[in-house]
Amino acid sequence: MKLKLIGLLMGSMFAAPTFATQLEGGTWFCERPDTPENMRENTSYTFLPDGTIHSEEWLRQSENNQVQLEFKLAVDYSFYHNGIDYVLKPVQLTRDLVVDKNNVNPFDSDARRDLLGYRIFFQPQFESDNRAEFVMRHHITPDQRFTLNCLRQT
Repeated sequence: MKLKLIGLLMGSMFAAPTFATQLEGGTWFCERPDTPENMRENTSYTFLPDGTIHSEEWLRQSENNQVQLEFKLAVDYSFYHNGIDYVLKPVQLTRDLVVDKNNVNPFDSDARRDLLGYRIFFQPQFESDNRAEFVMRHHITPDQRFTLNCLRQT
């Protein structure tokens, strides 16, 4: 049992640099396939040579052809492999609330604190050099995975 566990850990450690190499080199533009019809959102991830990631998320929710909520969120992450998953840890964020007609206030002080404290675990699944699915989960809800369909932008 102990040897099997060591083999699994060693195998995942060797796989990590391969995925890291595939992720490098540009920006990945991602969309969720399960986004509701009244919502538009996308996220881009730029994997930088220093081991950090810069992301930019845009979301717009409409109702009766009127925008109810729109925001932009930029997050810089530290990026590492924990032996099983890649881990993104927020280190800096900026936000821009464009429209908030229903006073949802997605960036109140509690949400901001929680945003800086969370971790995202993800496992990239490559279809080609320029196409991948990022299977992701937050540390708060580890059993609830979501998928982003991503294309590398050159």
